[in-house]
Amino acid sequence: MFFKYWPVLLVDDEPDVLAISRLAMKNFEVYGLPLKLYTAASKAEAIALMNDDVEVGCSLAVAFLDVVMESEYAGLELCDYIRNNLGNKLTQIYIRTGQPGIAPEREVIDKYDINGYFTKVEATEDKLYSLIKSSIRQYLSYGMALSTIDLSNNLIEAAGSQRKLLYTLSPIGGLSPEQAETPRWLIIDDRVLFADEIDADRGLQLLDRLRKAEGIPLNPSGDRYILDDQGYRLIEVVGNATQSQVSFLFKSRFTPPDLIVNLMHGFVRQLAVIWRQSRDDV
Repeated sequence: MFFKYWPVLLVDDEPDVLAISRLAMKNFEVYGLPLKLYTAASKAEAIALMNDDVEVGCSLAVAFLDVVMESEYAGLELCDYIRNNLGNKLTQIYIRTGQPGIAPEREVIDKYDINGYFTKVEATEDKLYSLIKSSIRQYLSYGMALSTIDLSNNLIEAAGSQRKLLYTLSPIGGLSPEQAETPRWLIIDDRVLFADEIDADRGLQLLDRLRKAEGIPLNPSGDRYILDDQGYRLIEVVGNATQSQVSFLFKSRFTPPDLIVNLMHGFVRQLAVIWRQSRDDV
């Protein structure tokens, strides 16, 4: 929801291949957001890029890797570096080769943690479009699932203390200057967390406006998902005797798919229960 674009890395030692790929992908969009294309002409150059550029090293959505570059298996070695040296299991990696005999598809699929394999002859614009669309959808879903699991585990560890819960939840409250375009408010029992008076008032005004909309039911208990034409989204869990009322209000550059909304709702609902059961030791 907070992405501006999708970082994609193309690694190939043939300048024409990189140029054609960039041309083919320059207008691709996924969920209405463009790609940001990075290129490297060798394994060494790609590794240097990932080490020097935080975005490529930490937020890379998709990588297309040639096999034969400065060595016969440079692309496969680069794949191994991404998965094992960097510990990156999230980036969607595709092997694309002009010499399939050197790295047969079944052998590569069996040995390396990749998401797909295709030859350069198969790399039509339609093929690239299909791979980009499907891989970024997978990247977003998998990344959100992992983040939700981590946050849920942290909630469980902090359960019992609202002070500890606030520490755990602090990364969610996004009202810093660099998040001005995609602000986030976490509101529990009409108390705005992690916001000064001005931002809190703004959040409560937005919350009041969105609550007046019909929204989309998330369960029979009355939880709702509400969105408006300005990019604001609200996931709200209704309070009762066993759980607090929790509203997660945020602005997104694109409309999250249903799976992401359901993951977020599950987390907010878990928070509602744990917060009510925790002591007020703030």
